[in-house]
Amino acid sequence: MTDIEWEERGIVFECGENRLVGIAALPQRHTGTGVMILVGGPQYRAGSHRQFTLLARDMAGAGVPSLRFDFTGMGDSEGERRDFSATDADIDAALEAFHTAQPGLERVVLWGLCDAASAAMMFAHRHARIVGLVLLNPWVHGAEYSPQVKLSHYYRPYLTARGNWRRLFSGKIDLVPAAREFAGSSVRMVADWLGIARGGVSRHTYVQDMLDGFARFTHDSLIILSENDLTAREFSSLAASDKSWDGALTAPGVTMHTVADADHTFSRRAWQDEVSRLTIDWIRQR
Repeated sequence: MTDIEWEERGIVFECGENRLVGIAALPQRHTGTGVMILVGGPQYRAGSHRQFTLLARDMAGAGVPSLRFDFTGMGDSEGERRDFSATDADIDAALEAFHTAQPGLERVVLWGLCDAASAAMMFAHRHARIVGLVLLNPWVHGAEYSPQVKLSHYYRPYLTARGNWRRLFSGKIDLVPAAREFAGSSVRMVADWLGIARGGVSRHTYVQDMLDGFARFTHDSLIILSENDLTAREFSSLAASDKSWDGALTAPGVTMHTVADADHTFSRRAWQDEVSRLTIDWIRQR
């Protein structure tokens, strides 16, 4: 993907009383659109298996500048770690730093994985400079994956695999923990069906904020989902079962793509390359 010369530059910028640390990938020429890579936690600016580093370098070679940075309290940045739902000030400060680092930057696309995608959905509409979203496997659960998704996509394939049954009867699998978790998931699913309230963190507090923010965002979005990921499957399940989410995700300007066989962080190079290609091609069309 590399055909334009570029450089990486470390930058330090202020967010309130704290100094945040980032890496800008700056091509010699660009079209005025850059990407700010938001890091899902707990994670820092390089990403799992250098995921964000590789993405930034692919984009720089294609003439797309980027900034990837550590949120407050993460990686090399100062301060106390914040929940992803409280990172708006970090995003605002990073936008200012990005425009300073890259002359001629006119438009910014937010790119986020997991709860960073969730934060982007909440806050993008508040910033006039943000003209697009690239969202990977948005996080829509507060404590654990939904019982429906676990039962459908984890337990069912697990129990239908012959090899697992042989391991079970040979004593190589401890049945008690698995049975306890299976029973708990089943009870929670039945409770949901019956409308019975239960303790714990409700996902609908921040998930509703995601929906509200996304509905207010008036620019285009690209949503990339991993085929083999429970987080992506829960997001798809939410979209399929909630009319408001379905309406938001099928609106004009929203493009969705699934990367075949990919895991949550697109850990194989072929998956990473596909994400880079999808991101770059989508940005070029803006």
